[in-house]
Amino acid sequence: MSYKRFLDPNTNYTVSNAEIAIQKELYVQECWGSETQKPFCLQSTTPDFYFSDINLAIYIDGAQIHQKREEKDEELRRLLKKRHGCKILSYTYKAPLTKKRRDDIVADIIDNVTGYRKL
Repeated sequence: MSYKRFLDPNTNYTVSNAEIAIQKELYVQECWGSETQKPFCLQSTTPDFYFSDINLAIYIDGAQIHQKREEKDEELRRLLKKRHGCKILSYTYKAPLTKKRRDDIVADIIDNVTGYRKL
């Protein structure tokens, strides 16, 4: 399965290997309905995954990049929540993404998606 098939071919994306691994595992676990790289008109934030049916935005952040812009990212996520009412999940990992960390992230995403869909 190609991660690229979930993306708009007319947009140039920066997609990490961690995002690809998580998307593949969500697909295998049949956790359907996410959009990838969903842009929002704020200052500039693009969640790595977005479940429109439950208005859930998910960010997967590599520690090596996120630590340099943590305050800015948090502010953009607060704006996303305030302006669009999105629920936000954020996960950090130290590269390379381990199978255990990937599995933990996927399990938590599935738990949250399932929980929000039951509400």
